[in-house]
Amino acid sequence: MKYTVAASILVVASVLTLDAAAAEEWNGVSSSARYAYLADVSSIATTDGETTINLARVPVQGEAGDYTHKVDAYAFRCSAGQARVVQETEFGADGAVADRFPDPDAAWDDIPPNSLIAFVKGIACDGQRSSGRTATSIRAFVDGGRGK
Repeated sequence: MKYTVAASILVVASVLTLDAAAAEEWNGVSSSARYAYLADVSSIATTDGETTINLARVPVQGEAGDYTHKVDAYAFRCSAGQARVVQETEFGADGAVADRFPDPDAAWDDIPPNSLIAFVKGIACDGQRSSGRTATSIRAFVDGGRGK
């Protein structure tokens, strides 16, 4: 039990630095009428059999300079085809962290085929990359027109 808790804490800590100094490489994954989804391929890390990646959800409509968005940290058991969200981070209009919701003990869920999370698993576990737009930061994505 102690090993599992310690491993979960390490996974959360390794993927969730969301540090402005860290190099980011956000790849467009999907979009809807309301949101653009981008995966930070520079955040991919594997620790104790779990592969993690950050996935941002950015409104496609918004005022210039409004950097409101959310980032979910996903953990994958690649060979088992399972995923879970281990933390959600909310960013305010100024782009600063507004709140964090860690859940290192979240339950594992099977990944539905042909879903957004199945595609993100391919990026995190299999080295696939999206052919969508890329950005060096969420701020750059917003300033560049939110993927339009």
